[in-house]
Amino acid sequence: GQNVALVGVGNLGRAILAYFAGRRPKLKIVAAFDSDPAKAGRVIHGCRCYAAEDMAEVVRRQRIQIGILTVPADEAQRTAERLVAAGVLALLNFAPVRLWVPASIYVEDIDVTMAMEKAAYFARRRVAETEGAL
Repeated sequence: GQNVALVGVGNLGRAILAYFAGRRPKLKIVAAFDSDPAKAGRVIHGCRCYAAEDMAEVVRRQRIQIGILTVPADEAQRTAERLVAAGVLALLNFAPVRLWVPASIYVEDIDVTMAMEKAAYFARRRVAETEGAL
C-alpha cells in the first residue's frame, strides 16, 4: 500500500483520522504532525502524532508518498514545501490557498466551502422547480 501523512491535527485533521482508521488497507495514514507539543507522542484514532519538526525524518523513514494538509492557510505553503522536500509526491490540500509546488507534485485541492455552495445551488434549483410545478 501507500503511506500517508496528515499535517494539522485540529478538528478537521482528527475527523479525517477517524474516518480513515482501518478503512483502506492499501492507503493508510501512518503519521500525523502538529505544531502543538501536547499532541506529539499521542496516538489519535490509531495514528501516531509527531512534532512538526520531526516531519522530514518520519516521512523519509516511513516512506510516506502522500500528504494531507489540514493546516491554517498561512501555514499551508511552508508545510507543502517541507513535505515535498522530504519526498512526498502528492498532496491533498484542505487549506483555502493555492499551493506552489514543482510540476511533478500532484495537488488535489479540497474546497469544502465551494462544495457547500454547489449543494446549496442545486437545492435552491430543486425547490424552485418543485414550486414552479405546483
